Amino acid sequence: MTTSVRVGAEGLARCHRAARDEGLAPALTALRALVLPGLLPCGPGGHAVVAQEVAAGAQRVWLDGVTARRSSAEESTVDSLDLPGGTVVLLRHGIGERGADVHAEQRASWQLGLVWLRLGLSEALRETCMRYLNGRRTGSTTLLQQQMVKSTVADGLIEHLEVRAVLTGVDAGELPDVVLAHLHARITSADRWLVNLLGAGGYLTGGPGQAAHVSELVAEAYVRAES
Repeated sequence: MTTSVRVGAEGLARCHRAARDEGLAPALTALRALVLPGLLPCGPGGHAVVAQEVAAGAQRVWLDGVTARRSSAEESTVDSLDLPGGTVVLLRHGIGERGADVHAEQRASWQLGLVWLRLGLSEALRETCMRYLNGRRTGSTTLLQQQMVKSTVADGLIEHLEVRAVLTGVDAGELPDVVLAHLHARITSADRWLVNLLGAGGYLTGGPGQAAHVSELVAEAYVRAES
């Protein structure tokens, strides 16, 4: 039996800071501990993106608001990735028999927390880009001072500020799914622009590009498709 957990804006903002300062795995672990303690969080299709410790230790699964027993026969590991902050595991669990204990507040807290989390990761990516660009010179100036580069960084910053403005002071359940999906899409767009600024180095294994890609997979795993 699980306990319904509704987390306010302050708790979810802590997950944002963990993502920005520590990385994806610590942030996912913090959000899971706040909202779904003891459970393996899976999205509507049975997909999960979790820290390695959570993948190894959870006894039950949470399938987009409903709990069920965790069965190794119904579960497969899609991938395991070493990212800044720790290893992240991608899983797929069957979505057959489920329990009946739907917790709308739990789900709302998880969904809002994921947007805060991805915003923190995207802000960290922007800071990484700025450090990189400010350290690379072309002629008598740095790449960061190039007009098109500055414009792209500014576009990313605007996306971050506007997403943050929507989230600030909002408690779980106050934003509909369609708005949350839109915020995820804006974060994904910002990440793609910013990764391009890092050149080939942005796509190295374990680098910022891979972290941004897994952040995008988080949205794909947990956000409900629009009907």
